[in-house]
Amino acid sequence: MLVLSRERGSSIMVDGPEGSCLLTIVQVRGAEVSLLVSHTPAAGRLDSWTATLVRDATVKIGSTAEVTLVDVLEEKARLGIDASKETSVHRLEVWEAIRRENRRGGDAGDSFPGSPVPRPGGPKPPSLDVRLNEPPAADEDGK
Repeated sequence: MLVLSRERGSSIMVDGPEGSCLLTIVQVRGAEVSLLVSHTPAAGRLDSWTATLVRDATVKIGSTAEVTLVDVLEEKARLGIDASKETSVHRLEVWEAIRRENRRGGDAGDSFPGSPVPRPGGPKPPSLDVRLNEPPAADEDGK
């Protein structure tokens, strides 16, 4: 379970093979949180509803994800999200930054390949097995 803290007006994007879902914290009142769920199935139109959650209450979004209110701390709600491995979960501002980067890089798809990781050139270091078989280094006294 991924747990994210969000305050009123902030959102989380859950994007998977069955569509995407935007979760927005509408109100935090005591131990109760009102959540606006905007779900767009992969082959359908936008469906929105509100859910009022109390601690440990769960709402299902699509068939592959569930959102649970884990805790309420002052004005922030801690939401736990259980989703399939194929589903990405991001704060809305992070998801928007990924989309902008994908568009700028010429990738018009909805996938999130990530940034290429630079790899150092040159020979690879010896494996741990090889280093364990090396004779121990001599002490300063030559012993």
